[in-house]
Amino acid sequence: MKRRHFLLQLSAAIGTTSLPSLALAQAQHNTLRVAGGWRMNAHDYQIGALHVDWDKRQVKTEFALTVPSLAHAIVPEPGGGFLAVATRPGTWLVRVDAHGKLVHRLAMADEGDARTLDGHVIASLDGHWLYTGETDRKTGDGWVSVRSANDLRKVAEHRTHGIDPHQILVDAQGRLVVANGGIPRTPTGDKHQLERMNPALVLLDPQTGEKLGAWSLRDKRLAPHHIAWNRPLADGPTLLGIGLQAEHDDPDRRRDAPLLAVWDGKELTTPTHMVADGYAGDVAAGPNGGFVLTAQRANRIVLWQPHDAAKLLTIGKVQNPCGLWPLDDAPGVAIGGGLGLARWHATAPANMLRWPQGMSAGNHWAVLG
Repeated sequence: MKRRHFLLQLSAAIGTTSLPSLALAQAQHNTLRVAGGWRMNAHDYQIGALHVDWDKRQVKTEFALTVPSLAHAIVPEPGGGFLAVATRPGTWLVRVDAHGKLVHRLAMADEGDARTLDGHVIASLDGHWLYTGETDRKTGDGWVSVRSANDLRKVAEHRTHGIDPHQILVDAQGRLVVANGGIPRTPTGDKHQLERMNPALVLLDPQTGEKLGAWSLRDKRLAPHHIAWNRPLADGPTLLGIGLQAEHDDPDRRRDAPLLAVWDGKELTTPTHMVADGYAGDVAAGPNGGFVLTAQRANRIVLWQPHDAAKLLTIGKVQNPCGLWPLDDAPGVAIGGGLGLARWHATAPANMLRWPQGMSAGNHWAVLG
């Protein structure tokens, strides 16, 4: 495949005068360590770390571990290791250190097999606890488990006051923000009875499980799945960006649905309705207090900024883009695509490299320290 088909377009697309001041060396990442999950040669599921050298145009596998199924979320930890969670309906969660050693492994069957993981995990502000979103296999109810960061053991659990809890984040006060996708699913994770959808963003007390608030969009067929905090400017607001996945029966309505919702702690809104095929693969902090999103079905990378809230700006075209990870205080992002890893940065040249031969990449990647 020729490079012009592999890297369709990655351009800066915005002026750099409005960006925070950056040292040139900071803006140009010559090497990265990234972690992710993948399927190798169509048979083996693996997780591991890759070394990326943009100058040498090389992506090399540092280490790989075999796992029972495809991984979804990857969460970096201090010291260069990471946590990996199985794709929904997930049956495992593991911790790997910086050298590729499996340190801890959780099998949901060891807790009675009543629940499955919904793909994500996040640490508390002090690092003592981990929070996992889970689904009751019989009732479909959403739960968040509180786990010891030392050994992954569950010490408490709270209802998410919804179903299909996909991603959970922690706010500046340590409270839990839960994206309840609201999609009814079978025990095997398949969607069904979409007319019963009831998505909501819920704020929880992590100690008591008390529901502190809930926010929903009028259109119940818009599911919030992936969420990210922005990097606010000095005089700007802290915002939560919510990547939406449209589940309308009508293909035209699904295609024309908004890609992004924004929550400012008080209101949940859809500031832009520019068409991007109604499916956000991921969302990450972007320049100027905004967000970068992957319009996965449209094969586009888009940028939203609060000072021009009605617009979604296309900053790249990549085949099947999904996972995002912010770079350099969020002027740029690393982008996991179907064919390789891309880099978009507002003050540095765009780039893209192929995955190692035989690798079929999973949805999410993370930059390791």
